[in-house]
Amino acid sequence: MFPQFQNAFASNANLTFDTYYRCYPTAMLPGEERPNLNYGGKVILPPSALEKLSRLNISYPMLFEFQNKQTGQRTHGGVLEFIADEGRVYLPHWMMSTLGVQPGDLIRVINTDIQQGSFVKLQPQSSNFLDITNHRAVLESALRDFSTLTQGDVIEILYNDQVYKLAVLEVKPEDGRGVISVVETDLVVDFAPPVGYEQEMQRKQQEMAKSKVPPSVEGTMAKRIHYDELVAKGSSLSAHGSGSKLNGKGTKSKSPVAKIDVTKQRAPAALDLPLGVYFFGYPYVPPKNQADEADEDSNRFSGAGSSLRTARKHKKNSKRSSGAGSSVNPISVSD
Repeated sequence: MFPQFQNAFASNANLTFDTYYRCYPTAMLPGEERPNLNYGGKVILPPSALEKLSRLNISYPMLFEFQNKQTGQRTHGGVLEFIADEGRVYLPHWMMSTLGVQPGDLIRVINTDIQQGSFVKLQPQSSNFLDITNHRAVLESALRDFSTLTQGDVIEILYNDQVYKLAVLEVKPEDGRGVISVVETDLVVDFAPPVGYEQEMQRKQQEMAKSKVPPSVEGTMAKRIHYDELVAKGSSLSAHGSGSKLNGKGTKSKSPVAKIDVTKQRAPAALDLPLGVYFFGYPYVPPKNQADEADEDSNRFSGAGSSLRTARKHKKNSKRSSGAGSSVNPISVSD
C-alpha cells in the first residue's frame, strides 16, 4: 500500500494548475462596487480553482502567468480572492489591455514560480506624476496591491482619485521571462523621465527665450508692437487744407504747410494691439547701478564754498578803500 501512496503523491507533485477561463474586468464583478480592485496586479478566481490548487504541491504566494493564446501576449500576477463565478476570472483593466482581450475572451491561467525581485525601473506615462511630493510613500502603498511586475507592462495605480500609468522598463534579477515577485522583498525603484517631459521642457525654454525682452534697450515695447506702423496706419494726420473765418470768407496761406511726420511727432492714435497686450507709452528709464549713484553722491558734495566770516572782512576792506577798487583775494573753501 505504501508504494501506491508514494506514487500518487509523486504524480500530484508533477501536476500543475493550467486552466482556461473566460476573462472579465473587475468592474463587472457581482456585488458591491470595489474600485480598488481595478488598480493592482491580482485577479479573482472561482472557488474550484482554490480546491484544485490545494491538492497540488504549489509554493506560496500563489503566482500565475496569464496568456492570450491567439496573440501570444502574456503577463503575470497573483490572486486576491476565490469568489468568481465558475469558469470566469476577473482581471484589472490594465491587465486586460496588456493581454489584448475583450470581456468574454478565453485566457490561459498557469500557476508558476517567480523569484523575488531586487530592482525595477519605471517610467511615468505623463508628466503629472511629478506633481506627487512623496513618490516613495505612494509606491510603497500602491505596490502592496501587486504580486509581480513584468517587463513591458504598463500598470496603473490610483492616488488622490487620479490614475497614474507606469511602464515597467527593466527588472532584476533577469530570469529570461522578464518578471519578478514583489511580495515581501526589498525593492530598489528607479524612475526614467516621464513620456514627453524632455520635449515639453524644450518647448517651454523656447517660449521663454522668445518672450524675453532685453531690459537695457529703450523703446523695446514700442518696437515689439511696431508702434510707428500702428500710429501711421491709425492716423490720417495732414496739415494740408483750407481754413475759413467766422465771417465766412476764406483764407489764403502764403506758403503751404508741410505734412506732419506722425512717426516723429508721436501723435495719439488708436492702437490695434493683440489681446492681452497693453502699451502705456511711458519712456523707459534704465535703473541706475551702484557706480552711477556713487558718482552723483560725490558731485553733490563737490564745488566751491564760501565763508560768511570772510565775506564780512571783504565788506570792511571795501569801506576802508579810497574810491578806487582794490583786488580781493580768492575765497578759500572753509572746512
